[in-house]
Amino acid sequence: MGETKLRILELYSGIGGMHYAAELANVGAEVVFSVDINTSANEVYRHNFKQTNQQSRNIESLSANEINKLKPNVIMMSPPCQPFTRVGLKLDVEDSRCSSFLHLLEVLPHLETVSFVLMENVVGFETSEMRNAFTKALKSCGFYFREFLLSPVSLQIPNSRNRYYLIAKKFTNFTFGTETDIMTAFPSNSCDVNMPSVEQSTLEPYLEKSFADEELARYLLPAKTLVKYWRILDVRQRSDISSCCFTKAYTHYAEGTGSVLQHDSSESFREKFAEFEKDGNVSHLKPLQLRYFTPREIANLMGFPAQFSFPENTSLRTRYRLLGNSLNVHVVSSLLKTLLE
Repeated sequence: MGETKLRILELYSGIGGMHYAAELANVGAEVVFSVDINTSANEVYRHNFKQTNQQSRNIESLSANEINKLKPNVIMMSPPCQPFTRVGLKLDVEDSRCSSFLHLLEVLPHLETVSFVLMENVVGFETSEMRNAFTKALKSCGFYFREFLLSPVSLQIPNSRNRYYLIAKKFTNFTFGTETDIMTAFPSNSCDVNMPSVEQSTLEPYLEKSFADEELARYLLPAKTLVKYWRILDVRQRSDISSCCFTKAYTHYAEGTGSVLQHDSSESFREKFAEFEKDGNVSHLKPLQLRYFTPREIANLMGFPAQFSFPENTSLRTRYRLLGNSLNVHVVSSLLKTLLE
C-alpha cells in the first residue's frame, strides 16, 4: 500500500499557482478540489490541470457538509485582495468581495478533517479587520499560526513581489516565531531545494532565448508610451538582479505596474536617453528595443514550471491580468514545506 496523500482544498485557485506550489514542495499532498469564480482563470487552470476537479462557482455556495465529504486536510487559498490594496478603497470587511472569505470563517468550526491552512494576500491585509477576524476564527478552532511579509527576492529570484502569508496548523505549535510577530524572512527549515542557485539570480535565465522579428515587435513599447512616460519607466538590463512587481495592469498603465526590458543590451541606455532628452526625438531610443516582459518570462519569474501554458485563445492582455493576480510558486512552496514537514 502506498502512503496516504494529504488532501488539499484549493480556494480562489486562479491559474493554479497554489497547485504548482504543492507539486514543487513534494510533501505528499494532492489537490482534490479547486474553486474560483473567474472564468478566464478557470480556463487556464483546466488547460494545465485536466485531471483536477475544478469548479467555477462562488465559494459562498460551499457548505461545511460538502467540504467534509471531500475530506481535505489542507486549505490553500488566495482570497480577493482588492479590499486591502494600496490603490483600492480599503473597505476591508465592508467590501462585498470579502463576503466569501467571511463565509469560510463561519464554516471553519464545522470542518472535520482540516488541520492545515496556507493563505496569501497583499501587504495591507496584516492591518485589516479581516485579518483580525481570520486569526480570531483560527484560534477559536484550535489552530496555531504564523504570519509573514515575504518577497521572492529572499529566495534570490530577481523580482520584487512583497506579499502577506499566513500558515496555520492544529495540535502542535510552531518551533519558531510567535503569534504577535510578522516575520520578514523564511524560517531556516523552509529553504527550497528546487530553487535556482544564487549565481543564477540575474534576469537572464528567466528570459526567452530568441525572438522572431514579428514576435519582438509585438512586445516593443509604442513610441507614444516612450514619449509620454520615459521618465517613470523602470528599465532593466538582462544582467540586473531585480525587477519590479508585475501587476494586473501591466502594459495597460505605465507607472508602477512592472519593469520593462532593454532587449538590445549592446547599446548604452544612458547615452540614448541623454540624446532623446536633448531634442525629444524618440528615434534615439529605437536601438535599445525597449520591450515588455512576455507572459512566459513573468511566469518564469513567478516560479511557474516550463510545462505551464495558456490556452491559445487567451488574449495577451488577459494573460498579463491573470499573472498579475497570481502568486510566486517558489515562495508558497517553501512555506507549504515549513507548514507540513
